[in-house]
Amino acid sequence: MIMRAIIFDAFGTLFRVTSGGSAKTIMKNITDCRIAVDEKAFHEEWKSYYKNHTLDNCEFMTERDIFIARIQMFYDRYHINRNAENDADSLLAEAFDREAYPEVKTVLNELMKNYLVFIGSNTDNDVLENVMQKNSITVHKVYTSENLKCYKPAGQFFKKILDDNDLTSDEVLFVGDSITDDILGPKAIGIKTVLLDRNGIGSNIGQDYTITDMNELINNVLR
Repeated sequence: MIMRAIIFDAFGTLFRVTSGGSAKTIMKNITDCRIAVDEKAFHEEWKSYYKNHTLDNCEFMTERDIFIARIQMFYDRYHINRNAENDADSLLAEAFDREAYPEVKTVLNELMKNYLVFIGSNTDNDVLENVMQKNSITVHKVYTSENLKCYKPAGQFFKKILDDNDLTSDEVLFVGDSITDDILGPKAIGIKTVLLDRNGIGSNIGQDYTITDMNELINNVLR
């Protein structure tokens, strides 16, 4: 079957991210009130709260709503008198400033000459739209957890993209940096996968290809 479309994860793949930055900010808001917090336990609960609220069997919440609820949970627990909604919006606004990796724009523009190029990301519409506009990034279509009403790695996330474009799984390639969301998720419904391993860690969890930057997608994978 001929490859017709390439779907890219957004954050960590096309755009730089700082891991754990939001959790550190909220934890600092708590410790600034002279309250002791177990840092390791805090970070683990911060991550698990997000994961548990993005599962396929949960009622859908936007990323913003999850942020607000998660922050409010911690503020209530430690009796912090701050506005969780305002703090969530401040954290999400910081995401608008994320920078694209140097090769991204050139590679996407080249791929769009021969393939349908999409973005499939666990994020809200306004966050991704602002980052793309800031970096002058364009693709054929953009899919977010907000407009699909589900999160990766759920199979329906990928199936909805396929159905919207009359594609079969063997006509699509998914490129991303997350083992669970971007490799195990699409592979479960038969989509070929590319792990973007910018740090050269060398993880092998069944991806079809591994690259260290997006130029290798053109020069090696799609040759």
